[in-house]
Amino acid sequence: METIYSYKDFQTSTISIKDVDGKKGIVTGYAADFNSLDSDGDVIKPGAFVKTLSLNGPKSNKPRIKHLLNHSPSQPLGVLVELKEDSKGLYYESKIGNHSLGMDFIKMVESDLIKEHSIGYQVKKFNQITSWEDYKEGDVRRELTELKLWELSSLTAWGANPNKPLTGLKGELLINNEIEINKLINKHDAIEEFCRSSKATDETIKELLIYNKQLLNIITESRLSIPASSQEHSEAVEEKNDTNIAQALPSTVDCPSCNRFTENTQEQKGFIKCHRCDAVFVYGSKEFIKI
Repeated sequence: METIYSYKDFQTSTISIKDVDGKKGIVTGYAADFNSLDSDGDVIKPGAFVKTLSLNGPKSNKPRIKHLLNHSPSQPLGVLVELKEDSKGLYYESKIGNHSLGMDFIKMVESDLIKEHSIGYQVKKFNQITSWEDYKEGDVRRELTELKLWELSSLTAWGANPNKPLTGLKGELLINNEIEINKLINKHDAIEEFCRSSKATDETIKELLIYNKQLLNIITESRLSIPASSQEHSEAVEEKNDTNIAQALPSTVDCPSCNRFTENTQEQKGFIKCHRCDAVFVYGSKEFIKI
């Protein structure tokens, strides 16, 4: 069935989570930005959400706008208690549920893993600034003056495909800027540290580990696509080969100490350290040491 609404992502540099109260389970932030040109050539104008909030916002007679994880209706995070326009954009406050997904979400926010938002919406009214035929990247194509908002989503995955939340990196997505690549490397490292130290549920940890493997592929392929000295190129090729070797082995293994899964880091580090109980072992062995 054809999707009845579109998605628009807002990156860390403009829109982010503003605050989190882990004890009360309240998360606040901005779900959309005004007067900012996005990659689609669209600019959302102030007032674009006024009608949809009056009809279906948290304070309306029929509140229907949802707070989801990665645009997945099966992954509700909480109940929106505040949704309003201000001078910056679309501000929200959400009371996160005490279910396991909600608790994991709070942990990821507190660990600074979740910084991006996306909205699911329909365009009701717009001003065409540049024709479809004349539009080129960097132009303002449309001013969006009225939107119907269906949901706002917090994104665990950079570049996520809404149809395959978290694990759906676009196959042809490459980055040609070293600064942006370094941002992805930092995110990869942050996810790895979160998985090692967090007490999040097995399901969340496993999905983050799978996503991190895909992220590493994007980083490797993007580095290879950037013209560089022969030395830098050979290092990137070596990194890619190491990644391919690692992918030939299971990405996660059962720890012989706690009998729970952990990421397989043996190819990169020569050993596996369980992120749950700190046992150190090698792949396929039932022997381990505790550190």
